[in-house]
Amino acid sequence: MGKNKYFSTKSVFGQLISLIDDSMVQKAVEKYDSDRYVKSFKSQDHLFSLVFCCLEKCNSLREVAQGMLGLSGKEETVRIN
Repeated sequence: MGKNKYFSTKSVFGQLISLIDDSMVQKAVEKYDSDRYVKSFKSQDHLFSLVFCCLEKCNSLREVAQGMLGLSGKEETVRIN
């Protein structure tokens, strides 16, 4: 059985996030100056956590935090810059 080109090492969440255009997000951040006083949790991170929350149907912030914590250290399978 040969290798199939359609399977990748990225997770489903990573594949969905890769469809979001970085330049579009950056334009919105610059337009509304949403990262002005931010030190670590930037607007793009917030967008990713909201998408994760919707996909996983989380009921609480704790569920979102635990789910995102489970993805930490796996950046290469979530998003490739």
